[in-house]
Amino acid sequence: MIRRKVLIVAAAAALVLAPSAAFGYGATDYSNLGTVSDSTPAVGQSFTVTVQGPASTPVSLTITSNPASVPDSAITIAGTRTATKTTNAAGTAVFTVTLSQAGSYTLVAADGVSGAVLSTQTVAVAAAGGTGAAALPTTGSDALPLGLGAGALVLAGAGAVVVAKRRRGVTAA
Repeated sequence: MIRRKVLIVAAAAALVLAPSAAFGYGATDYSNLGTVSDSTPAVGQSFTVTVQGPASTPVSLTITSNPASVPDSAITIAGTRTATKTTNAAGTAVFTVTLSQAGSYTLVAADGVSGAVLSTQTVAVAAAGGTGAAALPTTGSDALPLGLGAGALVLAGAGAVVVAKRRRGVTAA
């Protein structure tokens, strides 16, 4: 009896501690540790890109536009053409970005020493004009017909049960 309890406790401890080895691996893994303050900014609205990487290391931010017809002049990073900053002692670099034309932009931050990609983000800039806030696209379906159909099926099933019970009551008598 005691042996069984010890084995159960040991098995439970093994199950609890097994994932801890996986959590410890890659403590310095900097893959996709970047954030964008606004992934859908308005045309001309500044936003920040924060990248986490090794401390005191240069980080380059490359912005690619889609469609490719958007000129490079429509992309401003911190008011200059420079896209490289050195991370602080905590390993953080912050870029201020302004996009002056509508389109989809891919932001890739890379370690300036190893060339490893630290972060990849996508930003969609909507065309100016209209009411200011873009309406969400209509997705899914209208639930009312489905709900009415389901209700009708439930009523039909309940009616069939009542009719079957009455027939049994009549034939049993």
